[in-house]
Amino acid sequence: MSPYPRLFSPIEIAGRRVRNRTVLPATLTNYGRANQVTDRWTNFLVERAKGGVGLLVSEIIAVDAEALAQQAIVTGFDATNEEGFRRTAEAVEEAGGLLVGQLWHPGRQQLWHPTKSPMGVSDLPDALSWTVPHVMAADEIERIAAAYVATAERLHRCGFAGVELHGAHGYLIGQFLSPWSNTRTDRYGGDLEGRARFAREIAGGIRAHCGAGFIVGLKMPGDEGVPGGIDVEEAARLTGHLAGSGDFDYFAYGQGNFSLSLETHVPDLHFRPGHFIDIPKRMRAAAKGVPVIALGRIGTPDLAEKVVAEGYGDLVGTTRALIADAAWPRKAEAGRSDTIRPSVFDNWCWGEVHMGKPLAEHHNPYLGTNGEAEAETRLTPTETPCRVLVVGAGPAGLEAAWVAAARGHAVILFGAGEEPGGNLRLDARLPGRSAMAGIIDYQRRMAEAAGVTFRLGARIAAVALLAEAPDIVVLATGARSRRPPNLVDNADPVIDARDYIAADETSSSRSERALLFDMDHGPTVYGIADLLAARHAGVVLATPRPEIARNVNYCSAIGVHRRLHQAGVEILPAHDLTDYRDGTVTLRNVFTEDARVIDDIARVIHATPRIARDELSQDLEGRVATHRIGDCQSPRDLMSAIQGGHLLGLVL
Repeated sequence: MSPYPRLFSPIEIAGRRVRNRTVLPATLTNYGRANQVTDRWTNFLVERAKGGVGLLVSEIIAVDAEALAQQAIVTGFDATNEEGFRRTAEAVEEAGGLLVGQLWHPGRQQLWHPTKSPMGVSDLPDALSWTVPHVMAADEIERIAAAYVATAERLHRCGFAGVELHGAHGYLIGQFLSPWSNTRTDRYGGDLEGRARFAREIAGGIRAHCGAGFIVGLKMPGDEGVPGGIDVEEAARLTGHLAGSGDFDYFAYGQGNFSLSLETHVPDLHFRPGHFIDIPKRMRAAAKGVPVIALGRIGTPDLAEKVVAEGYGDLVGTTRALIADAAWPRKAEAGRSDTIRPSVFDNWCWGEVHMGKPLAEHHNPYLGTNGEAEAETRLTPTETPCRVLVVGAGPAGLEAAWVAAARGHAVILFGAGEEPGGNLRLDARLPGRSAMAGIIDYQRRMAEAAGVTFRLGARIAAVALLAEAPDIVVLATGARSRRPPNLVDNADPVIDARDYIAADETSSSRSERALLFDMDHGPTVYGIADLLAARHAGVVLATPRPEIARNVNYCSAIGVHRRLHQAGVEILPAHDLTDYRDGTVTLRNVFTEDARVIDDIARVIHATPRIARDELSQDLEGRVATHRIGDCQSPRDLMSAIQGGHLLGLVL
């Protein structure tokens, strides 16, 4: 029997049996090419069906030529993708899942394509770019509604189980639903009935053309997070009204729109697990028996089981957890939750796609590829077992160690710290970032299961390594921060950011002020800023760049700014650090060369470009086969460290 009986019980939607309550919500992958379905677009969905997901929602499918945002988004308004849609639907069904296509039009938010015209409900500007759209006349609205219906008919013919109308996050359907964006006075505006008319006409048209057994879902705002927008009570009223039509087979709810409330759209690790699950619980009471999908930072089977068992939702959507591990449901149902590759909800993958890159995840190198959903079943046993020594127990070293051991090598892992994890373990000590330890904990479990021998708590010299008679040495010794480049030689000591975390200070006086010098712009730096703000009477954050948080995805960067402003941190962009002595800091404006002097600074912490720690390689050169991975090879990001370690483990 499954340890999660409610999560893995079937449910009926529109007369169709869904094998369990797990849902893959729509997520942009950028795996399309020239607006066409590709093998990788298909494989992303099929792998999650093989992994045990019950209901799968495709990423956005454009319903109209004016909805095209970029070449990675596939079209549904013409016949060019029919073969790809059929292939995908057949493969998902064969794997036991039901495939729903998400129908999408961005409305006034159509800003990524240089020649497409933003089409809006009213003449209000887009919240992200402040672009003012063309206001659609009634006949244009009817044409777009018909385009939704025609696209749904196409997907029906291609074997999809249904469609989801995307009306959340401020897209076109949501623009009609919300009094914040809809100021029309005709039959598509005004009261709740008028604002809901567009969605109801689309759903009614789909039902008339595709029949009762074709699923029609709606993703809509649960709370837009803006004054005058859809709040929880307005969402409940809309839900009751829409459910009364009989044309909707499920509802899902998103938070935020493209205003600053976008931070809540994909709640990151600073939000509680299941932070917004009270919203779908309220909607279930309004939905008149129509199933409701709960979304928002639900990452563990335990929490997903609670959502269903305690009535927060009829189904559970968990996009980022399924990006990290396609076999999340299969492992959970089999009682193997400890082998699930965890999502840490840092939104790094969201940032990649919204920069136009293909979807990627820190520690899932198999994302979107064809094959088994469980990565460990891909590991081909080695034909030549070796004695492998891995030096450095951070994420790169841990990954290489467990993969090599799982393939049959005898692996010893050396680490200077008492616990594995390296700098990532330090990162997890910072306010709101404890979830990052989940990656290290998973890697350690995999390493222990594979038989890796751990030797922790001391640095090892080359002579001691050679005394172990290794066949291969893997160096994952990381990197260190360099001194601020323009700080005068005789300045008072400044503190490396990672040394500051490691020191675990608890005695800082609340009367002291601190300065954080930022040449990193990654999320760890702003975790340090949060820590400093909690410990000191005042904090100054200075950076030579004209802005901060360049290496943080936009959703999470909103949270960075919110926390810094609420804590009263003084932010000084375009200022370089040049001197620090006797409690006085001197900064230089990088554009004007003017000096800025700040007194009463008790300490200066810096996060600066790193230098690889690869000294051991010189002592080992020519004496044993040696490989470098992670920051030891080239100081980069977490994905480079983990996936570099994984790929090396595959080829040793």
